[in-house]
Amino acid sequence: MAKAKIDFRPNRVEEGNWQIIAVLPGHEDDPRLVRHDDWSEPPEDLPPSRCHGGPRGILDLETPRAAEARRAGDTWTAYRAFSDCHPPALPFHHFAERSGTLDPELAREAAVTAFREQPLIQAITSDPALEERFGSDPSYHFDEDLATYVTRHVAAVLPTAALLTLDGRWVEGGGPDYERMFNSYLDGLPADTMVVRVLYHS
Repeated sequence: MAKAKIDFRPNRVEEGNWQIIAVLPGHEDDPRLVRHDDWSEPPEDLPPSRCHGGPRGILDLETPRAAEARRAGDTWTAYRAFSDCHPPALPFHHFAERSGTLDPELAREAAVTAFREQPLIQAITSDPALEERFGSDPSYHFDEDLATYVTRHVAAVLPTAALLTLDGRWVEGGGPDYERMFNSYLDGLPADTMVVRVLYHS
């Protein structure tokens, strides 16, 4: 049986433990599932619906993606509804580029001040819950249509910082290109390929 290993340090945390992978319902007792219970301190007893690895075909890769699609869609929609109640805001880099002729320290201060004076930014940064949900530079992060925004966030759910391919190559990276490659590679593996999240690689 072919084996693939997914390195640690993921971009997303699932249920407080990045090592956990969901198991497809009905396969909780499959003996091929990997449940290495001494990776945490104290060692944890994983529920049957969770594992640290197993054959790709019995791992539930779609549920976390679907959950992130719903979350991202809700966030995008909520931001657009909230931002429509304020004058349009420009992203921070717009102000940083305009103040580039000043002393670097003064330029940054001027850019930060101008950016934060925008009514939409003021409304968000004055509410910690809104700032946590929309970020400190929402005009930049939400500057795409709903489908593109959701797709970008869903692509970041499963990738870890490194991937060991079946031919023995460690691929490390980040960003959209790496995430697309990671997801495409993972989805394209034969169903009986062992996919395991590991703690370290050398």
